[in-house]
Amino acid sequence: MGQRGPGLLATIFALAAAACTSQPPVAAPAPMTRLTVDRTYLRDAHGRYVFFQGVNVAGNTKVAEFEQVGFETKATFMNRPFPLSMADEEFELLRQKGFNSVRLLVVWEAIQPDGPDTFDETYLDYLRELVIAAGRHGLYVLLDMHQDMFSRHLFVKYTSQPKLGPPGSVEAAMLALVPREPGGEYDDRVQGDGAPKWALAACLPEKRIDSKWWGTPRLVSGLDAASAQKVVDFYTRFTGAPAAQTDAWKSIFLANLPGTFPVNETTDLMPFTGWAITHALSLDLARSYACLLAGDKAFPTVTAGGKNLKDYLQDAFAASWGKVAERVADLPNVMGYDVINEPGGNFIPLTAAAGFVRAGGPSGAQSALVNLLGAADGQLAYDALVALRVLPPDAKPETLAAYGLDKLDVMAVASMNNGFDQNYMRPLFERAGRAILAKDPRAVLFIENTLSALSLLGGGGEGAMFEVAMTHPEGIPQVVFAPHWYPDIYPMPGFNMPSRDFTGPQMRFRDYQPKLEEARGLAKHSLGNIPVVFGEFGTYWNYGGIERSRQTLYETSAYVLNDYYEAFDRLFQSNILWCYSYENSYRTGDGWNREDFSILDPAHAPRGELSWSRPHARALAGKPISRHFWSDYHYFDPQKGVVDPKREFEVRYASKETGAPTEISVPAAQYPEGFYVWISDGRCTWDPKTLTLYHQPTADDPGFEHFVRILPPDPAREALGWSYFFKGDQVVQKN
Repeated sequence: MGQRGPGLLATIFALAAAACTSQPPVAAPAPMTRLTVDRTYLRDAHGRYVFFQGVNVAGNTKVAEFEQVGFETKATFMNRPFPLSMADEEFELLRQKGFNSVRLLVVWEAIQPDGPDTFDETYLDYLRELVIAAGRHGLYVLLDMHQDMFSRHLFVKYTSQPKLGPPGSVEAAMLALVPREPGGEYDDRVQGDGAPKWALAACLPEKRIDSKWWGTPRLVSGLDAASAQKVVDFYTRFTGAPAAQTDAWKSIFLANLPGTFPVNETTDLMPFTGWAITHALSLDLARSYACLLAGDKAFPTVTAGGKNLKDYLQDAFAASWGKVAERVADLPNVMGYDVINEPGGNFIPLTAAAGFVRAGGPSGAQSALVNLLGAADGQLAYDALVALRVLPPDAKPETLAAYGLDKLDVMAVASMNNGFDQNYMRPLFERAGRAILAKDPRAVLFIENTLSALSLLGGGGEGAMFEVAMTHPEGIPQVVFAPHWYPDIYPMPGFNMPSRDFTGPQMRFRDYQPKLEEARGLAKHSLGNIPVVFGEFGTYWNYGGIERSRQTLYETSAYVLNDYYEAFDRLFQSNILWCYSYENSYRTGDGWNREDFSILDPAHAPRGELSWSRPHARALAGKPISRHFWSDYHYFDPQKGVVDPKREFEVRYASKETGAPTEISVPAAQYPEGFYVWISDGRCTWDPKTLTLYHQPTADDPGFEHFVRILPPDPAREALGWSYFFKGDQVVQKN
């Protein structure tokens, strides 16, 4: 296949001269069935090995819409990811682009908006209809109870376009904390998604969530001119910034302070552009996760609804899952249930805060800073931290209560930093799993791990010296590990930071395979060697700014995704891309914290399509051996006399184990002029409507190796030995 030939004209003559027969009628595809776990594989009821090349639907689900109900404005998720009237169009688009599955975001708040004992049946009906619609287009659905930073009611506002300083500068960061105009409003926010308001109120009982100040940065909530000067003095002393520079933004900062108010009328979230940093540093956020996952231990004296906090929240959470499973249990295209997205498990800051209070409170912190920095500088740092309300001003009971530090069990919180997934996440999976299995006995549970403090030292819990890794949830027969992994793509730490400035050559040759292998290692290490499906991976589309990215046709992002997919191919690894978003804009991305991951742009056109719209084998009649696809972004090491096999796809699999055919998705974007097919044995048929190539192997000897290879026409390469040529509904078959 790599030989040079007389070119495309000769190929056309060869086609015309070939001994041709009409294609046999395309057999009806094997119907979609529920999946079963078989060792490290997922298999359908036809006995085939099933693999997923999917996409998350959708990024905009994280952001509620609002509707007027009487005199009230209420949040709704009924059009998230899109209205039902558009479901067939959107799912068909995803199928045509080569995806065979979607991870459908489900929102706990949408299921139980008003309390733990009531359910929004209309939303549950909407979810069912979405799953049915996806099935009409051959898509499996993984239902994902999505959350980030716990709840959309946890948020912090900021000014995205301050008056002074270029993006990423200290001036811009400081001025992001105050409104742009005196008495004005902030124009953006960093927020969470997931849990309903009543759940957050149970976790943070001292908070006045309905205060008009809610979401104003706590860093400036107590500042007046005198206390703000302490912050400026601290900054000037430790950065050496010239007075003229400091004075320029200080005057704007002081003039635009939002006003002072009690500390319990807002949150301690900070508007980091990379929201994961806020996730790691916020005590309010850590407390919320601690309540959900370990409330009986971390806050033993706090109750809600007559129960300890953990049971109160987890009973409701599990009941929500039971309602979802009840709605879809009869549907054949349910891939499984992803119990909770990216749960938080880092309690080092919370432990430090509790220890600080018990070890002497503010006076102890003041002494520590003086000892560390010297008398003058230590006092300066202490005054600034108190002024910014990072530290409480005293250890009075009412002060500690306002900061939410009065009911913590210090030793319990400290112990949570080791073995968190085993001791706290696994019980949640078991409780939710029982609720799901009660309604859907065929259910497959997808579970994720947290990044607890000690697991960061050793590959997600696989090899940390003192970490206790999570084991298989008891009583849950079918479990899949669904890790997430993103490379170095997020904005640099800071408030209101610009996008990263990577270029294509920087990203083109990165090998993600070692990190992906590390990320999936827990499945084998302690979970019982269960199947793995990467639930999230992806990349930003605005490197160097959205305009530069558009001008380069998103080259950098396309290289990143190609690196991912080639690593997944080498691992023969199922994966689900983050993300598709029905709503996207060049200014705010997918609408949530300015993330811009959507593979479709604001005009609903694909971005970097040739990197992610790829052929793949979604069902194999035998055990997988290898697969590859060389996209236009692949690096070829030239060989003399050999034409680069651009857009070559090949899958190899072991001797057939079923009479059901192998199915290969072949998206049109890669083969606009059609494609040749080489096969090891058997025959192929082609369905141009669903863009599916069926391979029916015939060899049945143990140890036989089947293969299917695809290549497009190339004027520089003579195609030799092929069995089929397909273009649209046209078929040429050699005898």
